[in-house]
Amino acid sequence: MLEKLYIKNYLIIKEATLNLKEGLNILTGETGAGKSIILDALALLLGERADYSIIKKDGEKLIIEGIFNFSGRKKILDYIKKKELFSDNSDEVIIIRRELSKKGISRCFVNDTPVLISELKEFGDLIIDIHSQNEHQSLLKSETHISILNDFFKDRKLIEDFENSYLEYKNLINRFNEFEKKKTELREKRNFLDFQLREINNTNPLHDEDIIIENELKKLENTEEISENISACINYLNEKENNIISSISITIKELKKIIKYDIELEKVLEDIEGSYTVLKEAADSLEKYKNNLNFDFERTESLRERYGQINFLKKKYNLSVNELIRKADEIKEEMDFADNFDEELEKLNKKISGTKTVVFGKALILSEQRKKSAIELTKSVNNYLKEAGLENASFKADVKIKYSETENNFTVKENNKFLIFNINGIDDVVFLIVTNKGEELQPLKKIASGGEVSRVMLAIKASLTGRDNIPVLVFDEIDTGISGRIAGKVGKLIKELSKTHQIISITHLPQIASHSDNHLSVNKTEKNGETIATIKTLNEEEKILEIAKLLSGEKVTQTSIQSAKELINNK
Repeated sequence: MLEKLYIKNYLIIKEATLNLKEGLNILTGETGAGKSIILDALALLLGERADYSIIKKDGEKLIIEGIFNFSGRKKILDYIKKKELFSDNSDEVIIIRRELSKKGISRCFVNDTPVLISELKEFGDLIIDIHSQNEHQSLLKSETHISILNDFFKDRKLIEDFENSYLEYKNLINRFNEFEKKKTELREKRNFLDFQLREINNTNPLHDEDIIIENELKKLENTEEISENISACINYLNEKENNIISSISITIKELKKIIKYDIELEKVLEDIEGSYTVLKEAADSLEKYKNNLNFDFERTESLRERYGQINFLKKKYNLSVNELIRKADEIKEEMDFADNFDEELEKLNKKISGTKTVVFGKALILSEQRKKSAIELTKSVNNYLKEAGLENASFKADVKIKYSETENNFTVKENNKFLIFNINGIDDVVFLIVTNKGEELQPLKKIASGGEVSRVMLAIKASLTGRDNIPVLVFDEIDTGISGRIAGKVGKLIKELSKTHQIISITHLPQIASHSDNHLSVNKTEKNGETIATIKTLNEEEKILEIAKLLSGEKVTQTSIQSAKELINNK
């Protein structure tokens, strides 16, 4: 529900806050006081196109902010979660704000997160239906008619089951198309892939081979320098006079002579003996290394050639050796995949064919049930239309099967025609109406006036009795063209509908206003030559006086007050 609507610098509204409640919220006030401006502001908040001339002359920025609470509204909460629009405090409280500046800049926020106007409009269509002379009317959009009829379904599982099968079929078609596209692409570059694979495989690099070759070449190309330095090391360790190993050997002998005099020298002796063993082994290893060190010209040239081949590939493909090996494996997989494409496509085609049969079968069942629901909805809406003052109106939810002149993946041939199916099945649904006797049924958007559309929507919403998902309904002067007994019936209908929806309604009729759960009065005053609209939430006594005004005009009498009390008490 919409808990609060804040408006600043919108035409004659300098600053106003509407505190709204669950159930029926009524707005009354004299003509031109600013009631319609409030609904226009709400439409603007929900993504309608902005006219910057509406910004109040002495204001730099127009601000509209709505605080919503969607507790228990799973579809809306799922949408919010998907779009990551959670607030800091609660995932059920949503604050929408729109700002317009005189510089021609429009900014939209949901919970302080900037959003595109298209996103705001998408969200707005999900949470509020505004039924007025303006364009925010889902009932006039024929594409929403099938959704409304679906809401009338008692067995939602039938729709969900079909939608799941359809989406599975659509995914298979997309996968098939991707396979076909990839097949064409691979066929076009088959020769190139084959060349790349042969080039890499002809060199046949091994993991880290370039590093291994580089290290071996360093050794081979510097054999002479290595040999000289190894010899010097061996000389210092074991060959020259007073070499390190012989010096340590002498040191050990001298320590052994005196160790009997001080046992603490045993640890020193152990350390030196350990060093002697390590150095002796090191000298032996160096000697063996030197003996095995030979410059192999043929080996060096062979490694240089191999190193050049590998570096050529690395530079050409801009890849490391290990990446080249992976690339060869990937090319091989692609080519194997291409070789088996026809087999894979045939398997996929069989699966598509079987799934299409299932989808079409479910679409036929859904269509039959939809036609039965359309008959029930038509009957129910016509009953409510009479109560809403449209006694000569006739409504029909018309369900027709869609056909195409050409065949594609989403058609089925039937009697030399191609029957179309989509996420909604095989049906098109259009709401038809005639408001006067003797006329033919025509699409609703061609016939009905604003007030009539509001009452048709009222009849539809009453028929749905809470099955639809839009939580907030707004009616702008739904009482156009009615009075007396019919107005009383419309008031009762609206009151009944407010048990499952939050209703915000502008009215001039006391028979409707008397049913309010929350009554707001919109007035305009002049101050310093400026006209300003004010909005006030009425208490019970003020509500009686306001309804009395609606009954008798500005001059309130005791009779009108008494009549107002009777209307309120007898609602």
